[in-house]
Amino acid sequence: MSAHVLRVAGGDEVILREMLDLGVQVLTGERTSSDAWRSVLGPARRIVLKFNQVGAEVLGTNDAVGTALGESLLDAGYEPGTLTLVEAPAHLTRELGTRAVEPGWGTSIPIGGGTEELAAYLLAADAVVNVPLLKTHRIAGMSGALKNLSHAVIRHPARYHEHGCAPYVGQVVGNKEVSDRLRLTIVNALRLVARNGPDARAEDVVPFGGLLLGFDPVALDAVGLELLEEQGRKLAVETPLRIPYVEAAAEDGVGRRAPADIDHVVVRHGA
Repeated sequence: MSAHVLRVAGGDEVILREMLDLGVQVLTGERTSSDAWRSVLGPARRIVLKFNQVGAEVLGTNDAVGTALGESLLDAGYEPGTLTLVEAPAHLTRELGTRAVEPGWGTSIPIGGGTEELAAYLLAADAVVNVPLLKTHRIAGMSGALKNLSHAVIRHPARYHEHGCAPYVGQVVGNKEVSDRLRLTIVNALRLVARNGPDARAEDVVPFGGLLLGFDPVALDAVGLELLEEQGRKLAVETPLRIPYVEAAAEDGVGRRAPADIDHVVVRHGA
């Protein structure tokens, strides 16, 4: 996290790049960001960077995060044509020279009592970097690491919102077609929607100045939940958030939720 990254309205791209590079180095134990990316993505030739566009215009940080992430990967030696940006600002695809999003649907996976086709762009990828925003959600409780994938890669997401999206979110993300491709999640918490999400209104947004990086999307949502509740108190939100789909995903073995099982390291930019 950084006390200065939001000195520029959409996020300072220089500081963001430093935060991102430092984050992947700490996460992997590598000495350079290039080595860190290679340890995460290996020889991947089709890399999907999955952003989130709901509320993105008000939050205003996807441009800077997308630029910093794209440039970091290019500097690590990944060619522009290996990258596909999903739900990112359209101009980034042009400016970075990345591959267009592959349309259509393909392989089906079991979910609920039936099956759902997966997005062609996911199936065409051999690696996914998940880049969600952090928001409350009027139906699911929150939107973060897990839900940014689950309800974006299936054909009929609207069918899977009952019971707080449980257990559907974990069933999608925990399926091997998805989990084997998911290499890293970078939660954009520069600004977060602490009330009345997932759509964003200026009065419901709290500046935080952080990125959450990790390999376990359940653990990231557990940390993100604590952050949403903590920041929500700045807006006089006192009701605890209960997120059934995170609990269900942990119970199904998709990831870890208990604080004692999560290795949470705070890295401060410039410290």
